[in-house]
Amino acid sequence: MNFNIEDLDSDDMDDELFTISDAQQYFFFKSGGDIYALDVENVSEMIEYQDISKIPMMLPYIKGVTNIRGSIITVIDLLQRFNLGETKIGKKTSLVVMDSIALVIDEVHDVNTIADEDIKETLDFGFKIEKRFIKNMARYNDTYIAILNCDEVLNIDEISKIEGTS
Repeated sequence: MNFNIEDLDSDDMDDELFTISDAQQYFFFKSGGDIYALDVENVSEMIEYQDISKIPMMLPYIKGVTNIRGSIITVIDLLQRFNLGETKIGKKTSLVVMDSIALVIDEVHDVNTIADEDIKETLDFGFKIEKRFIKNMARYNDTYIAILNCDEVLNIDEISKIEGTS
């Protein structure tokens, strides 16, 4: 299952989604039983989980690297990044590719539009994950979900550290 964001065919989707001027598209996915969102502009593609080569002395949430169409991509377990345990690999496990980094997620959920009025500031409390990882909250299917802050989740200064160093 390879899915490129650029391959979205607007004829297959509700035309109203593309005529709302005060809305943005988001990629929704499940990880650890929760639904999260990423701005679709940050996502290059989603692919089925594939073999990963381990790299010694990396932080525990860095699972290793994989080859995607000739490019070496660093693979991060999102749940471990959030200190919520390790993602269990199953039939729906996928990799979300963003630049040269891929996140291991439980499953792809949806690509959908959220109106600007349904996006709210993040509260200072009440989350499983650190607030710095959350860009905003979005009302989606009658609940609020976290829109992830890609700059923090993929903070290159943090993820490039070698295990055991500060």
